[in-house]
Amino acid sequence: MKESCRIETLKPDEVGTVVSIVKNSFEPLYLIPSIYRGDGIAHFIAAELQNPYSMYRYFVLYEGDVLAGYAEYKIFENTSTAFLNIIAVNTQYKNQGIGKKLFLYTKNLFEKQGFGAIALDVYESNTIALNWYYGFGFIKTDTTPFYEVNPEKIADPDGSICLQNYPQYRVVQEQYGFYFLDMNVGGESFRIGTIGNDAIVRGSYSDRLSRGLPHIRISLQLDKVYFIGKEIHPDFVFIDRINRMELKINYDNKKSGEQGII
Repeated sequence: MKESCRIETLKPDEVGTVVSIVKNSFEPLYLIPSIYRGDGIAHFIAAELQNPYSMYRYFVLYEGDVLAGYAEYKIFENTSTAFLNIIAVNTQYKNQGIGKKLFLYTKNLFEKQGFGAIALDVYESNTIALNWYYGFGFIKTDTTPFYEVNPEKIADPDGSICLQNYPQYRVVQEQYGFYFLDMNVGGESFRIGTIGNDAIVRGSYSDRLSRGLPHIRISLQLDKVYFIGKEIHPDFVFIDRINRMELKINYDNKKSGEQGII
């Protein structure tokens, strides 16, 4: 690396800058299911920086005095995986190898700490990013379709609807701009994510949920409902596919006699 380049962990006074870099670096489509759309994401990151047991790791890269790159990982100890949530480059430093320097630094760091893999999600239509990850040796392990749920259909609810965490939802949603709803529709329980004024359904979209969601959308003044999962439903409008990618880093703890440290 050049002497002017340095990589370190994120500090509280840099949070506003990295949030701005993320929002300016990605097409709006690619941030639909991301908490970086939330108006209070900076408050969330600032709180995580004070959390001694946080699952998140934040890194920044400086070129001279300018914050030029940012990466966020989420740690999953049970699978020895560092999940790359975000890697973004200041638009003034695009195509200068900033992202590569930052990724290789974090890859080597997690390798030394004993992690077995780095994983991430990338949109299938984002061919530039997709090929960039292939260049580091990532392989595609899964693909999940991403849909918008047609908001025009208003059905009668299948039994009663109960929101079980509404007070918490209102407080946290107002603070951070994202949270989740624990709901029960006709005796079936669901957890629905919310980002801004949108709802994000992941994994399963049952017929009972399809009946209850339109009413919840109207009563809570939600704008759009999205589904990320492999089910197919007549109400779905296809948007893209999300590819899960993984890179095995194959660190051998036995060579050093050390255990991984997180």
